[in-house]
Amino acid sequence: MKTKFQPDSEAGKIIHEWWQSLESHTGERAMLRRAKSVDGVVISRSFHQLCRRLRPLLQGEYHWEERLAVVAGLLSHVRGYANRPLAEQMAGNPPEVSELRFRRMLQRDRGDLYKSMIRVLRMLDNKADIYDLSDSVFYWGDPVKKRWAYSYFPNTPASK
Repeated sequence: MKTKFQPDSEAGKIIHEWWQSLESHTGERAMLRRAKSVDGVVISRSFHQLCRRLRPLLQGEYHWEERLAVVAGLLSHVRGYANRPLAEQMAGNPPEVSELRFRRMLQRDRGDLYKSMIRVLRMLDNKADIYDLSDSVFYWGDPVKKRWAYSYFPNTPASK
């Protein structure tokens, strides 16, 4: 069964508590933020604390630790909560994230997504819906990419 990172789910509550705890553990947050790749995330103590808490919920998921490492690394860059889906945040008139950058991001696999998403989060003033970010990145694949396209393109001006 697919675990959802939503505000009312156990996994969502754990993610939220962990993300909030980074505010008081600035050294751990800094270590995660400096990680150039997911490999840097997996050597963080706070990542392993998150793994311990989520293991009972995620242990049946394929490569859950690697997928969660991407989520944890990206969440360390989020400074404020946005109450809109991430792809919708990227849209706008003018879009916060260009259509070209958005299309390129949709072509990436989860491993290549890490650096691109850090750049995107900076463009969004490091604000994101942490539940949508967690769910989207953890389950990154065609269904998520389609959902993002349906959220982004209707909310951007038509191309000339």
